[in-house]
Amino acid sequence: MTSTRQKTIPVIWINARFLTRAITGVERVAIEIISALVEHHLDPQGQWHGAGGRIQFQLIAPQTANALNNPWPSLPMKQAGTGNGHFWEQTVLPLVTWHDGLINFCNTGPLFKRRQWMFLHDAQTFAIPENFTPALRFWYRALFRISGYFSAGVLTNSAFSAKELNRYAAITPERITVAHLGADHMDRRQVDFSDRLQTLLSDLKGKFFVLAVSSASPNKNFAAVIAALSMLGQDAPPCVIVGQRYDRVFASSSLDMHRVHHLGYVTDGELVALYQRAGVLVYPSFYEGFGLPPLEAMWQGCPVIAANTSALPEVCADAAIYCDPHQAQSLSDAIARVMQSEPMRQNMRILGMQHARKFLWSHTVQQVLDSLIQNSAPHSGQAVRDL
Repeated sequence: MTSTRQKTIPVIWINARFLTRAITGVERVAIEIISALVEHHLDPQGQWHGAGGRIQFQLIAPQTANALNNPWPSLPMKQAGTGNGHFWEQTVLPLVTWHDGLINFCNTGPLFKRRQWMFLHDAQTFAIPENFTPALRFWYRALFRISGYFSAGVLTNSAFSAKELNRYAAITPERITVAHLGADHMDRRQVDFSDRLQTLLSDLKGKFFVLAVSSASPNKNFAAVIAALSMLGQDAPPCVIVGQRYDRVFASSSLDMHRVHHLGYVTDGELVALYQRAGVLVYPSFYEGFGLPPLEAMWQGCPVIAANTSALPEVCADAAIYCDPHQAQSLSDAIARVMQSEPMRQNMRILGMQHARKFLWSHTVQQVLDSLIQNSAPHSGQAVRDL
């Protein structure tokens, strides 16, 4: 009598610590990548089937995560450990996943685990250290350098970020996979012309208006938006501002405040409505690892003025108008050009919509899978040979 040994299906855990905290930029990216993975590549048991065999994907999260909030029922979720935050990630997570693979989509993961993949979104703590506390600078710099060295592979969202990670964290180019983010989630967002938006749009009476995102972060360069509009004097268009209030920038501004409409935080549906009605989105950020809002605006047919720095020219290509974020006059001139020419705006709408549709989450996931299968460094211990 002969016996057959059943081949064990290799497991890759997905670090789902992000389900325990508020959903912001990197958490949204993680959700979109996992959603596309489930939709396009996994069977109902959470398994990927490839030429070399199968992989079982599973979520792992602290016990504080609400399992009922798991957005992906086909992905098994294991809850382990009573800790939370970085402590859980450095103690419980590497122990539970010791013999398996692990992928971390939100910048952080175990420092010394070899059979893992890190998605590092930018190098801001190195490039603009003044925006971070000393403790955060120390932690993220150490984390990127150490985990970037020991990990089987590193993913990032742009060629610009790949160069920055090589420059600052000494991660060699051959170990980095660039996976551009997607924008097709905008197709799933339902437009919401809420009561407050209808009131605002009624007050604007169909006028051209600038859409801007307010932030107290110096990196977002919101002060340049107000300075640029002030330079236009009586010709300044109305400006609709979403996001965190940052009234200090108005203190020395000559801008007529009757032209400014601050909505505060808006829902996803309200943001879609604003993209569809705005004359232009201005995005003069000093430093972006990728820059998703300009692509979201383009997807909805909104012209974009973006900074000519960091990853923004790579992401927006020839579908945006560019400004020097260090010169408010440059942004002011760009706003005036777009405001004064309806043919230019129409051309930008067409170019933007065509360009944004090149960025799909299914493409992002394919790059992630390619990294899992191929991008194991020689020093990383047990590579994913079964994949």
